[in-house]
Amino acid sequence: MASHPPRPFRGSGPLRALFGLLMISALAGVLVAGMALPFVGTAGLAAKSASDHFEDIPDDLKTPDLPQRSQILASDGSVIATVWGDFGNRVIVPFNAISPNVWQALVATEDSRFFQHGGIDIKGTLRAFVSDMGGSNQGGSSIAQQYVKNVLVLEAGNDKAKYADATGDSLARKIRELKYAIAVEQKFSKDEILERYLNLVPFAENISGIETAAERWFGVHASQLTVPQAATLIGMLKNPVAYDPAEHPIAATDRRDTVLDRMADPTVRYITPQQAAAYKAMPLGVNLQPQHSGCIYASGSSAFFCEYIEQEILNDPIYGKTKADRAAFFNRGGLTIKTTMDPKAEAAAQKAINDNVLATDQPGAAIAMIQPGTGQIKAMAQSRNMGTGEGETYLNLAADPAHGGGNGYQAGSTFKSFVAMSALEKGLTPQYVQDLPYQIDETQSKFSVCDNPAGFTQDKTWKPTDETQQEAGPQTMTSALWNSVNNYFVKLEEQTGICEPARLAAAAGLTIDSDDGTGKRLQQIGSFTLGTNQVTPIAMANAYATFAAHGTYCKPTAIASITDTSGKQYPVATPDCHQAIDPSLTDQLTGMLQGVVDKGTASKIRDYFSGPAAGKTGTNDSRLMTWFDGYTPNLAAAVWVGEVSPKAGDKGLVNVKIHGQYYPAVCGGCLAAPIWGEAMNGALAGTTVPGFSMPELPGDIPPPTQPTPPPTTGPPGQTTGGPGGQPGGQDGGLTGGFIGGLGGQQ
Repeated sequence: MASHPPRPFRGSGPLRALFGLLMISALAGVLVAGMALPFVGTAGLAAKSASDHFEDIPDDLKTPDLPQRSQILASDGSVIATVWGDFGNRVIVPFNAISPNVWQALVATEDSRFFQHGGIDIKGTLRAFVSDMGGSNQGGSSIAQQYVKNVLVLEAGNDKAKYADATGDSLARKIRELKYAIAVEQKFSKDEILERYLNLVPFAENISGIETAAERWFGVHASQLTVPQAATLIGMLKNPVAYDPAEHPIAATDRRDTVLDRMADPTVRYITPQQAAAYKAMPLGVNLQPQHSGCIYASGSSAFFCEYIEQEILNDPIYGKTKADRAAFFNRGGLTIKTTMDPKAEAAAQKAINDNVLATDQPGAAIAMIQPGTGQIKAMAQSRNMGTGEGETYLNLAADPAHGGGNGYQAGSTFKSFVAMSALEKGLTPQYVQDLPYQIDETQSKFSVCDNPAGFTQDKTWKPTDETQQEAGPQTMTSALWNSVNNYFVKLEEQTGICEPARLAAAAGLTIDSDDGTGKRLQQIGSFTLGTNQVTPIAMANAYATFAAHGTYCKPTAIASITDTSGKQYPVATPDCHQAIDPSLTDQLTGMLQGVVDKGTASKIRDYFSGPAAGKTGTNDSRLMTWFDGYTPNLAAAVWVGEVSPKAGDKGLVNVKIHGQYYPAVCGGCLAAPIWGEAMNGALAGTTVPGFSMPELPGDIPPPTQPTPPPTTGPPGQTTGGPGGQPGGQDGGLTGGFIGGLGGQQ
């Protein structure tokens, strides 16, 4: 290409003369015969190599599918982020969208007889050879030859051997270029060659193609480039770094003026000498525009939504058999990727998080919103933006490891919903009463699990407690959900077993370390109902979306469509919707969970959102994390607030300031639920929220109006009643009494 002309042959005068003679003979062979060249010795072998290689080129001369930048869009078509791979930021434009000033500057500077010759400028090439024999270095390549070289470099990619073959000084390489140039001229019109060349050539700063170069250095489209602007950009092609007008304005000005002189040369006369003089008197007028590639430049938490999309493509075999194939598909670019993200919901989710939890607060916070009946992820937001600074992270707090997230967080009392449905399935009613003390001894309790229908006995002392003394006494299933009464559901779990609630949770898509139900099976332990399994906010939002959709589960999806610049549509993952849970169970559950919002632990939601709503609060043992998972008939959301990387010995979210507000003890109802209410109010503003098909069921016993902190009568380092021998929690860092004791707090 013009910016990297081949180095002249170095050697003694006779050797240089011999090389020149061979090259002239090679040219004659290419032009006259187009077959094997009449060389002997090394030259003959080189010619044969070039001829053989030429036969390998397909009919389209390997005209490349140029890498371009891709755009990731929200559901309304607004841009979330622009991304491009290793081959540069490029936007392909047609010839009629390129100012004539550009190709005139190119022809004048690089190939003044472009419109007269047939791919090889014999006069220029022979002049260059003769000059090279004298020790100087002149460019003699036609635009068609430069195009061929750039194509071969692009096709070489990161293959060092192919790159060396495409750029080396060998005779074989030069002959190959000459042959290809003739074929290019035969296949394409002059305008087509100019269009392809100008869309292909690399500039500085990973910029490729004239459209992006015009945008970067002058803030205009290629069609708007003036004569001096076009001369500046074409001048860069000789050495893109040395003539970068932003970095080296003096050198760039000199080079621009050279191009202007060539445009005024009598052999081309695209401009007059007077015009050239006037243009040379002008400043460069650089108007440098930022170029941002990657999800990190997306606004706020949409950066994590963007990253989720990228990982979806890299993980899905429909985009290539191997991860390398999928990465090549993505990095090739030229894609318009439309996502399921609703900008209004995303903005509402982000605002609700920001209004309640600061990026630098001790806990992090995350929310995921999913549309029931489709599985479409409408929003994901978190308190910490993407980055490495204070209050920043690269961890997607809402997602699983496959999408840039972590291992999930203990779900707390939100899992009581699955035990409640299992009890309904066994014939118990929402009015089923249990009269239990504040603390129960489960040392000898048996819990049936899928692998052991006969049940297992707690092998260590386990004395789970309710959160408050007031929760002791008779409760119905409905009021126990409203109050989030631990012991009610621990005892209910003895009747249902753990296998059936775990089956219902799995049917709703809950597995460990996965958003879409493909992770490890949930642990079936005595504290299952208290939410000691680790799950992600996206998975929990989708599980509760399954309740809203009357038991229809849909795999979470984030990509709506993918098209390339030619309009080709690529496949996207289907939502995989199917009836997973008996609708009579989910509808009865909805009737009970409405009271959690209207009369129970999540009543603060009504300070923000007045529409139909149902859901469940949850706070794990030691108050390291807290939740509210809920839904309307047309939108579900899960809110998590907690320690991002909890470990053994953490004191939890007690006596802590969050967003400047003091919390003696953080709970689902006092922080996660208000975030949920504010986010849903914004997301659903201006829309009609239908009522639930299942009316709210009455509760026999009203819940307490204000939750109180749990007692701290247990031994140091252990809250009351944890089953000491059960598995650790978040990231394997929580052990001993952490699992199970107060996992079902509000």
